[in-house]
Amino acid sequence: MLTMFRLRTRALRPWGQSRLVRSVSSSATPPLIRIQDATFYETYPTPEDEAKGRNPPLFPHLNFVLPSKATPSTEGGEESLQHWAVIGSSGRTQFLEILRGQYLCLPPTARSYPYLLTDEIAKKDPRLRFSGNAIQYIGFSGEGSGAIGGTRGAYLSARYESLREETDWTVRQYLRGQTSLNPLEEEKEGNVHNEKFLSEVVTELRLEELLDMPVANLSNGQTRRTRIAKALLSKPELLLLDDPFMGLDPATVRSISDLLHRLATKSDPRLVLSLRAQDPLPDWITHLMVLGNSNRVLLQGPRSHAEYVFDVWSNVAKVAHTRRKDDEYREMFQQAKDDMAAGYLDRQLLWDLGLLSHDAKEVELPPPRGGEPLIEMDGVRVQYGDKPVLGDWTQKVRGEKQDGLHWTVRRGQRWVILGANGSGKTTLLSLITSDHPQAYALPIKLFGRSRLPEAGKPGISIFELQSRIGHSSPEIHAFFPRQLTIRQAIESAFAETFVAKPTLDHERDLDVSAVLRFFKAELDPNAIVTLKEPPPKVLPDRSQFPKTARALRWPYIPLDYDIEYADSTTFGQLSTTQQRLILFLRAVVHKPDIVILDEPFSGMSGSLRDKCIHFLELGEQVGNKPSTATRRAGYKGEWLRGFNSDDSSSSSSSSSSSSSSSSSSSSSSPSIRHHGLSDDQALIMISHVREEIPDSVRHYMRLPSAAHKGDNTALDFRFGSLKYTSTLNDPKIWDLAWSPAEKFKKKARRSFRRTEGSETEKLDEEVYEWYSF
Repeated sequence: MLTMFRLRTRALRPWGQSRLVRSVSSSATPPLIRIQDATFYETYPTPEDEAKGRNPPLFPHLNFVLPSKATPSTEGGEESLQHWAVIGSSGRTQFLEILRGQYLCLPPTARSYPYLLTDEIAKKDPRLRFSGNAIQYIGFSGEGSGAIGGTRGAYLSARYESLREETDWTVRQYLRGQTSLNPLEEEKEGNVHNEKFLSEVVTELRLEELLDMPVANLSNGQTRRTRIAKALLSKPELLLLDDPFMGLDPATVRSISDLLHRLATKSDPRLVLSLRAQDPLPDWITHLMVLGNSNRVLLQGPRSHAEYVFDVWSNVAKVAHTRRKDDEYREMFQQAKDDMAAGYLDRQLLWDLGLLSHDAKEVELPPPRGGEPLIEMDGVRVQYGDKPVLGDWTQKVRGEKQDGLHWTVRRGQRWVILGANGSGKTTLLSLITSDHPQAYALPIKLFGRSRLPEAGKPGISIFELQSRIGHSSPEIHAFFPRQLTIRQAIESAFAETFVAKPTLDHERDLDVSAVLRFFKAELDPNAIVTLKEPPPKVLPDRSQFPKTARALRWPYIPLDYDIEYADSTTFGQLSTTQQRLILFLRAVVHKPDIVILDEPFSGMSGSLRDKCIHFLELGEQVGNKPSTATRRAGYKGEWLRGFNSDDSSSSSSSSSSSSSSSSSSSSSSPSIRHHGLSDDQALIMISHVREEIPDSVRHYMRLPSAAHKGDNTALDFRFGSLKYTSTLNDPKIWDLAWSPAEKFKKKARRSFRRTEGSETEKLDEEVYEWYSF
């Protein structure tokens, strides 16, 4: 079961980090991993690194011990296993990489794997003496075909086509290791010989019905479950799982958490999880490490110790006076204040951990009626052979039951599509974007036209669709070219393909520059240095005009000097979180009629997620107009502040001639280029995390899914609108959205709206059977 932290009211004795290391080191069995006073670097450090702001130290003077066997509990009880979770907004992936032997360690002997050198490991499997075999890492970065084990198709639409290549391995072949074109005789049956264990893993991860399906055809959540199963079958000594619950529906999260708990209890394998601060923490986690900004370890130790420290942090953030005046508490209180002053600990991390609360004012958000229809589906059904994938249900349309999906999306509406992994959410979006071949044959109209020509109407071309639809998804992330610079990646929104030449003009250049400036702190690799530097002043070259050399000697500030990073940094050099940010900006920068966001904020920190939601709703506006993010948090944090060049602009105008001032801008401050989604745009998004859904989303669709092994997780098809005061961020509303059919029907009500001189012939509430909750 998964729960969020609940702080205990009684004071707990703090557990020192050095005491933890000493207690583990004194045990008879050597630890699996021992790190003592180590500092890590990407490359070997040089004296010039600090001056140039490059190659910073990672986790300076790090101490960490992962025991190989059960150890005594913190309160002197019986021995128990340690189950670790690494929590933080950034640096978690780097820490897991350090555990498996990546990055340069100084001194070299500070990182060791004593347990791998024992006779016990030699008897079990001599290959496990090498840390690369004994420790496996699984991340869901979305970087190319490696994101799903090298089994991705050759192009975006390949997963939907009937043509199968020799290398389109099924899930069964992938799990067994039968992925060689010319295998040796002993490799034909794969490398998995424990059929009982294989069956158990397949059952727990809900893969039974997927065994004969090509891996390239799997949905995002199904792919993640398959990769976890593949790693478990290799039976490593330690399995590092980076965001294991990302992109999974609630029922699958509970199932995988229970499976991981059973495996961790048997130490087969040992587990270390990496979680975001806002993610629910499994009950079976016993030890925590919390990472702050700049790769700083803020705490590590038993869970009880973490709860004690969280209580201290909460009081520091609230500037609360406490009656506890013991020396240990005062020392931790002062350390937390110092960390906040240095920027290692911030309010956003405390907010994500649930240590700060704010009672947001209840706001009425009526669902917009919408304008002209942008998407019309009348009986859509997708199936492969005899297997239906989408539309295998009946709906009431104008009071009559009809087969398939009947749905209309209008201008100004904001929709979220909910459903279990494999329920057809991504398939539905692929029909809208025409990535799915069946989009040409199904009763679908986009912008009032079908894909194929009709009587008196030409068909809508794929290039027109791409220009009017903004799309961000894990599939695009996997295929997006890594060699493009940041600016080129965002400008590709104005092109027909990823690498085609974009159609740009001055206004579009300004739009791209505006988003690069607003998100400079998140995208510029040297933002810490460049944000503090004054704007450069350059003397004009007047060698060709000697008579004006003396008269015009004023320096000028180069245009777009603050976003030059976007022309030198490539997409492949960015972190996974930054890449997702680029794809999000690419989907909205050209202000398309339809914005489609498929899990756009997966893996993002809470601060970056909130900034993206704010930009989606209000753009660059940071005034008194509230957004979802500011309304939830109750304050305007640092995450909201984009790079503001007001000061540089004013200094430029004062030091430049009047002619240059008039040519730079029509006003004294830069104009806002982006104001968020307009009433003429529609939004369709997919997410399994309630915090990622903006409050402006007022319409929902829930796709059906079957129950698993008799549990009560079956969902039926529903769609409609939210009540005026309901938001999907509310835990009660979110749970109701995922509740079984009987419970949902008891709590929800049929949607009706009185017609007052209707703008259309019939309102959607009258045409379809909508439910509100």
